[in-house]
Amino acid sequence: MPETPELHGRITKMQKDIEELKEDRQDDWHLDRERYEKMLSNALQGDSTGITIYLEIDGVRSIKEIERSLSGIGHRIPTMTLWRASQRLMMAGLIRTVAAKGKSPVFAKKRWAIALNLDDYVRTKIIKKENKS
Repeated sequence: MPETPELHGRITKMQKDIEELKEDRQDDWHLDRERYEKMLSNALQGDSTGITIYLEIDGVRSIKEIERSLSGIGHRIPTMTLWRASQRLMMAGLIRTVAAKGKSPVFAKKRWAIALNLDDYVRTKIIKKENKS
């Protein structure tokens, strides 16, 4: 389909509208930050494996690769334990499946968690609270 000036104009307008919607959504995330922090706290409280895997998930490495990486630094977690922890995180709405490498899923954090930099929240608030208990 040849691109006409009208079509180009419509596409440009749609792109602007999408960008505005994305900005509005990110503003909403920042206004409702406490809700997302509470969601994280509820899901990760008392779950050291969940905390570890949440911090390791990057949208690039598979669960198998994360397991090997953790074993390499002396923090071995069995495959089934990692799998169960990832499923709990997914059910809590903290992560999503983005791909698979072989038979091992690749997970990524939700967009709001990245936009709000909630990894720092986990490191500063949740881990400190776990260490005090």
